[in-house]
Amino acid sequence: MEEFAWTLWLLLSVWGIVRARRGRVVGRRAWLRDWGGAILALSVGSFAPALAPHSPLWLHALILLGLSVGVLRLMHSLDSADVGRGVAAGLGLIALFLDSLSGGAWAREGALGHGADAQGVGDLYGALAILWGLIACRAWLAIEGNPLGVAYLMGALALWLSWAGLSPALGWGATLTAITLSLLVIQRELTERRRVRLALQNQPVRIVRVAKGYDLVGHSAVVMGLCAFALWRSGAPTIAWGSLSPHEGWHIAIVIVCMVGLLRTRTARPLPPALQRAWLVGAATTALLSAQPTGVVALGALLYWGLVGATLQETLTPTPNLTLRTGGNE
Repeated sequence: MEEFAWTLWLLLSVWGIVRARRGRVVGRRAWLRDWGGAILALSVGSFAPALAPHSPLWLHALILLGLSVGVLRLMHSLDSADVGRGVAAGLGLIALFLDSLSGGAWAREGALGHGADAQGVGDLYGALAILWGLIACRAWLAIEGNPLGVAYLMGALALWLSWAGLSPALGWGATLTAITLSLLVIQRELTERRRVRLALQNQPVRIVRVAKGYDLVGHSAVVMGLCAFALWRSGAPTIAWGSLSPHEGWHIAIVIVCMVGLLRTRTARPLPPALQRAWLVGAATTALLSAQPTGVVALGALLYWGLVGATLQETLTPTPNLTLRTGGNE
């Protein structure tokens, strides 16, 4: 089933290049033509074979398609596209987390499962978990949640993968992702507070107390403590690239197609700068330390291309990146 999933992703990526310049998709059945959302939905739907592990391949394919279409429809049933994608990514994270507590059948028997007797999360699903976490962070920022919440979410995700991951690559990749995002978020918080302070100078109408930033020291200590414990729990990093597998061709083809699509749509940025940098750090670190580096790189490029596609279909003109804080000072 892994070949079937990679084939669908490749077809969706090529379809995206064809439709990337056509702008917003409208109509009652527009959700069926959302190739960017379909890429994300298929990543969650890849758990489908684990629902009936002893069934024939054709039934696995039908279940995978049905579950993916259901996730795609759920994404479009919500008011906000960013929230819809965040909900889909959150469902994938929740499923993988609960699976790690109850035998690990989904991480083992899913389309991207490791297939071994060991209980835990393999490199491919672990890489997806990191990317799903960043997509969920994007949804949190879209509803103007406290930006520090994304730092805590990724810190908790790093701690979980350091325990549930079958290789140190996942713990290290998730932890460095969390550290990168946390430092950028905290830096942005300090910058925003300074901007508020400057904006209030020479305004005698009223006096507003501006937070000094002492609270950020406590938040930084907690998040960095989580990351440090996650690194200790992950163990020493190793570089153990395995021999080439039959899936390497699909991985390389998908990376090439996604890169071509990204080069053609250079103005589309689906994530705030902090999340984009964390995405790059997470995918690169996990790939470097993973035994399946091309698969991790392919997933990173694939889901990012899917987010670009979803952004292109929302609007005909480029929109500015969402800042980490759009409201006032808390």
